[in-house]
Amino acid sequence: MKKLIFLLFLTPLFTHAEEDLKRVIQIYRTNSEIDSSLAAGDCLYEFEFYAPGNVSTPISVQYSIDGENGEQQLSKQSITIKAAPGKHIFQFFYNQYYYEVYSDSLEIKSRHRDTYIVTLNSAEQIRVMSEKPVIYLYPQQSTEVRVQLDIHGENAFLYPTYNDSWEFTAHPNGDLVFGEETFNYLFWEATNSVILTPKQTASGFFVEGKSVVQFLEEKLTTAGLNSKEQADFITYWGPRLAHNKLNFIHFEFNETCEKYANLDISPKPDNLYRIYMIWGSVSEVFDVKEQDIEQFDRSGFSVLEWGGQESKIKSHDTRSSIFVK
Repeated sequence: MKKLIFLLFLTPLFTHAEEDLKRVIQIYRTNSEIDSSLAAGDCLYEFEFYAPGNVSTPISVQYSIDGENGEQQLSKQSITIKAAPGKHIFQFFYNQYYYEVYSDSLEIKSRHRDTYIVTLNSAEQIRVMSEKPVIYLYPQQSTEVRVQLDIHGENAFLYPTYNDSWEFTAHPNGDLVFGEETFNYLFWEATNSVILTPKQTASGFFVEGKSVVQFLEEKLTTAGLNSKEQADFITYWGPRLAHNKLNFIHFEFNETCEKYANLDISPKPDNLYRIYMIWGSVSEVFDVKEQDIEQFDRSGFSVLEWGGQESKIKSHDTRSSIFVK
């Protein structure tokens, strides 16, 4: 009877939804045998990927062995990696729908072929609230406007009352008139399934709680928000960020915000600017690139939407991604 060697996966970041995954066996060896076709001093790892769910199979899998990156085409859901005898550490990225997998040291003997099963965990199980996206509209003259939202989420809440669309009169000063009532902005929020890519989480800012207001004023001014829009943003998010000793902040802009919802505005604005802030408390600074801030062109009929999400972030190394709570 062949002996199965079980290895717990290692991952540098865990959210509430991931805590249970720490105890899940993700990589285990199913076979180890001598391969006479291998030369002395060579050995071969074979990794078979099990990806639950109805998700398309990628052409290739990205991996690293002892920190050296590689990519290999899948053959019957498997890849093979040649190595020297000894212990090696692996990392696998299957596609954006599954978490990366990290191995412990996997030991292999000379002229052996060792087969492992790699079980992937779906990133779509993470649910997060898109909080207080608000929409400001500034036509050049009083205009009848219709706004439709295609929200990519559940448990949506919208205000004012939304019946297939919002229909109102927008004025140049930002007033939105619904019959006898006037509003400053349109409001919505929902629970989304969100997957953050390494590109989205490789840049951002570290901000101490005591410096949050100054930081937001600076970045929102750079973005092109006016004093009222900044006040709305800062009075909503500021107290929550100020409560933390240290925050990590990442902004998303324009097309990248379409994963939360699509906006259909008639008449079509000359300029639509969307900015979402992804943030969370951290215990230490890690290696990221300072992010560039895209600017809002307020010329013509302009529309602004801002929103955000609080993330549960823990200490991690430079391999890590950020997972939303």
